[in-house]
Amino acid sequence: MVDYVKIKIKAGDGGSGHASFSKLKGKPYGSPDGGDGGDGGNAFIKATRNLSTLIPYRYKKDFEAKDGQSGGKSQRKGAKGEDLFLEVPPGTLIKEESGFTIVDLIKHDQRELIALGGKGGRGNDHIKRSSIPPNQKISEFSKHAEGGGNGEEVTITLELKLLANVGLVGIPSSGKSTLLSKLTSAKPKISAHPFTTLEPNLGVMYHKGKELVLADIPGLIEGASEGKGLGDQFLRHIERTKILVHVVSAESQNLFADIVVIKKELSEYSKKIPPGNQSLSDKPEVMVLNKIDVLSEDELKNKLDQFKKYNIKVIPISSTIGDGLGKLMDKIIEVADKLG
Repeated sequence: MVDYVKIKIKAGDGGSGHASFSKLKGKPYGSPDGGDGGDGGNAFIKATRNLSTLIPYRYKKDFEAKDGQSGGKSQRKGAKGEDLFLEVPPGTLIKEESGFTIVDLIKHDQRELIALGGKGGRGNDHIKRSSIPPNQKISEFSKHAEGGGNGEEVTITLELKLLANVGLVGIPSSGKSTLLSKLTSAKPKISAHPFTTLEPNLGVMYHKGKELVLADIPGLIEGASEGKGLGDQFLRHIERTKILVHVVSAESQNLFADIVVIKKELSEYSKKIPPGNQSLSDKPEVMVLNKIDVLSEDELKNKLDQFKKYNIKVIPISSTIGDGLGKLMDKIIEVADKLG
């Protein structure tokens, strides 16, 4: 799971100014003509929809922009150092070591200056004959140019909270990944084994002229809000979603125990969300009974009757064979339209 990393960034140092003199016939030194050094490269972080995780920063933690080049003779200015652009997924928060949020990059191509490059040093061309003290040789006064300034160096944390309209939640093996693959063009890793999904997957659902981004949140277990099974890392991705699709497996021996686990973890994690933000428990929820293809008609009726007993509206579906998916998409669109 790579959605929380700490990295070091250094902007480029400025290039040194140059010390040189023009040639004048009959004189050992003409006017100072050393050029300025180039400024060091700046360091930016840029959001791109081409990424959905912070995997590029799993192993490489230190980054540097290019230094500016030194100045040259005949007032030649050194080239500016190349800027550094680090790409992250939209939805990435950039935080200082103190925890203060510098910026929340939520739009494609949005960028933020993180570290400023050092200024290039001045060449001795800036020294004019009129500024040279009396009785001092020009070569002695102006033979030294300025060194370049140091680029800024920062340590920051990148924290990803996915930008999705809809979050698919449920215990492990409830069929969320298969459902995502059927509702969108996403191709998540799918297996019958629990904990196959170890990082959120994104897909875009197109239905009746609408376009919504769906996120498959890895299966949650009891204690997820406290970090068990990496649950607290997964739950942060639900913070930005507007709608939750709660997926329950028809194979479960205790449907409502599974439902209670998820609702409890959403409630517990919501206590960690800063005041003013919507609680996960308050988000509109669409309940889904998945894998109905494994049930007989009587078994299905029995399970649906249990939902009615607890006054829970549920949409029965089979991600595998496609039953009920049209009705589910209709419901998601209906809820999204009400939210505006």
